Amino acid sequence: MQSEETLSALSSPDQGRTGIGWGLLLTVLSWLACRMVVGVSWGPARNPLQFEPGLWGRWDTFNYAAIAQNGRTFGRCDQAPFVGVTNFLHATWCGTAQWMPGYPWLIRGLETLGITLANAGLLISWTATATALFLVWFGWCRDLRPARSLLVMVGFGVFPGAVYNFALFPTSTALAFAVGAVLAATRERFLIAAVLMTAAGLCYPSAWPAAAGLAIGMVLVGCTISVRQGVRRGLWGLAGLASLVVLEVHDQMAFGHANAYFLESAGPVLGGESYPGSGLVRLLVNGNTSEQKRMGPTAGAALAVQGVVALGTAFLAATLTARHWFRQRMTDNVYPAAVGLSVVLFMATLNANAAAWNRSVVLAAPCVICLRKVPMWLLLPLVAVTAVTTALVSQAFFAATMV
Repeated sequence: MQSEETLSALSSPDQGRTGIGWGLLLTVLSWLACRMVVGVSWGPARNPLQFEPGLWGRWDTFNYAAIAQNGRTFGRCDQAPFVGVTNFLHATWCGTAQWMPGYPWLIRGLETLGITLANAGLLISWTATATALFLVWFGWCRDLRPARSLLVMVGFGVFPGAVYNFALFPTSTALAFAVGAVLAATRERFLIAAVLMTAAGLCYPSAWPAAAGLAIGMVLVGCTISVRQGVRRGLWGLAGLASLVVLEVHDQMAFGHANAYFLESAGPVLGGESYPGSGLVRLLVNGNTSEQKRMGPTAGAALAVQGVVALGTAFLAATLTARHWFRQRMTDNVYPAAVGLSVVLFMATLNANAAAWNRSVVLAAPCVICLRKVPMWLLLPLVAVTAVTTALVSQAFFAATMV
């Protein structure tokens, strides 16, 4: 009898709540594991302790650096100061208004302390990744056995788009704020949740569907109490979209166009995707997006697998959450599932740019939280497949063949 009880205890995902020391240790271990995954296919980036900003700056990094130095810019491409600037897409509006200011603001803040721009950007990205991992442990994994906690945290950390969380990009910053918002909402700290989700939206635009997802989740949970609670929580959730208001007020004052971000974003799309969702169809079915052609067959196929992984993980999380809700009225996974599914659906249907799957879909990573208690025969292979595809796609990032 004693041996059977011991075996049952070892196989159970739950144990007593672990201390903060365990959380810090697991955060360090999961961060190192994720960092090794994204750099394993590129020799110069393989050492997880090597702090080399030059390895991590690609494509849009230039725009974030320009904003940190000079602020956001916007105007017609045929007028000063953009006259004569290369405009190979023949866009109407030029500048850097298409990129969010939150991450550059943080960089500029560190620069005042004497840290160089590149070092500040990388330090913020790496710290934000560690913060997001710690919040996953603190909010949802403290009652799990350490080995399972580590696996869940690594699964979260290598979710599609993970390489950008370690790069000179704002995705990890937005993700840390978004996870903090989900955790605050779970603890019914709705004002804190709204502030954190607003901060996420000022860092990266795919935080907007994440905020919408959180609002939907808050309505669903609130309605299990009363209609009034559903409305109240829904309004708090929508407050997380305040970054849109902040951005529009800023752009009206700075450029005379409250919709500067949308005007510039609506310009010609690199790769020529023709309708919302067409990029995903070409990514998964045809395998001939402009990204995949540049990346080569191996990384291009891995990019398609990443799309399947993101979709599959989000829908699995939503399915399990709905099942637990209808059977046992358990709502603990509703918020992360709603956030993950909303981001994935937005990317799949309303964003025509297949290149965005490389990075924007990473804001769906909270859906991994919903899988923390699934059987190991399911969790372990899922994390392994995600890690392998992330490593292969990351190689294209370092080779500068991926936008």
